Amino acid sequence: MNIHSAREQNSSSGEKDIVVRLSDVCVDIPLRGFKSVNVNADPRIRRRKNGELVLRALDNISLEVRRGERIGIIGGNGNGKTTLLKLIGGMLPAASGRVEVRGSIRALLTIGAGTFPALTGRQNAHLRYSLLGIKGMTLDEYVDNVAEFAALGAFFDLPMGTYSPGMQSRLQFAMSTVEPAEILLLDEWMGVADRNFQKKAHERLVSYISKNEAFLFASHNEKLLDQMTDRKITLKLGRLVEQ
Repeated sequence: MNIHSAREQNSSSGEKDIVVRLSDVCVDIPLRGFKSVNVNADPRIRRRKNGELVLRALDNISLEVRRGERIGIIGGNGNGKTTLLKLIGGMLPAASGRVEVRGSIRALLTIGAGTFPALTGRQNAHLRYSLLGIKGMTLDEYVDNVAEFAALGAFFDLPMGTYSPGMQSRLQFAMSTVEPAEILLLDEWMGVADRNFQKKAHERLVSYISKNEAFLFASHNEKLLDQMTDRKITLKLGRLVEQ
């Protein structure tokens, strides 16, 4: 099947409400350097015709996300939650199937994603402003917002490589939750932040989510999912087993 990404309007009123559509999508992760792996050890490990081993991280996933939906993604470690978010966010290609994403995306998936350890927090904020195409505020307003919320003090002007994981998460979260997008993707990486910042981030996140048109959240915390989402999907071994 052809792989297709679409960011377009559709004349049908029902179609216009769909911001993400996945149709029979598979994602394969190459297992380079594992020639002797037993393909029977895990049903997701497959050998291609050329002998290459791959892990089928997502297997024939079909999913529609409509404008206004808040979706929680459930599943144990290694079952495909983060892979699904990365697929929707354009960070992983599909091996087969059809991927349609209509709208701008904000992704909070990995602490260090899109940041450079050699640059200071302020320099990273300048770069992120350009990468996100922020339009609702000036560069100075954006940087001031990030600096105030991240509360890194003098570290804001030191290289990010000197930051602890918690400080990195503060900066990453602050940079990514200033101006809303149409689709927000969130993975549960905020656990590395200290407790006080988690409370502060939760309050900001609740407000931020309400400004995004669609929200997908992968988490093990069912209480948090109950609070922040209105529909749940479950992944098991890369397959969608429950909606």
